[in-house]
Amino acid sequence: MAEQLRDPLVLTYEALKHAIRQVHGEKFLVYDDIPVATELKKQLPAANLSYVSGVGEKAFMREFDPHTLKDNENGTFTVVTETLRFDYYIQVSFFATKKGLAQMLSNKFMAIIELENEILIPNDPWGETMQIMLESPPLPPRGEPDLYQCEQTWLCRGKLLTTEVVNAVDITNLRIRTKNV
Repeated sequence: MAEQLRDPLVLTYEALKHAIRQVHGEKFLVYDDIPVATELKKQLPAANLSYVSGVGEKAFMREFDPHTLKDNENGTFTVVTETLRFDYYIQVSFFATKKGLAQMLSNKFMAIIELENEILIPNDPWGETMQIMLESPPLPPRGEPDLYQCEQTWLCRGKLLTTEVVNAVDITNLRIRTKNV
């Protein structure tokens, strides 16, 4: 039947945008592409997300270990399995009109995220979170008058979950976790 697959890089960007807006306010502007300097100057402060690199690990045998199994109450079941574990390095740049403000935006985000090292993936039906660790501390702010930036690089680690709606669950293909009480 229908199978849904979500893009892990898109999930990473959505989770980072959500986290930045939780720290700096819902109306804080977050780009996910290289912004044009003239447009950026009109909407400061802001942030930009840039992909640096990434790696994925195939979830060998984890596709037979259900992450979640849900009865849809209409004769079908939703089976959620792990397809891929991924690590992305994402550079987060904070832009402001003054060096000190760019540094403050960067430090505030870093301080709050480093408390838990997990961020929520917004609108995730399974309540998944993404691990996030600072890989490169921010360098001193750089730029030109009225446009300074402070950059930091984060390692974002998560799981790509695949959902499949089936008419019956064949438990011979699944490893069910049992707990001894």
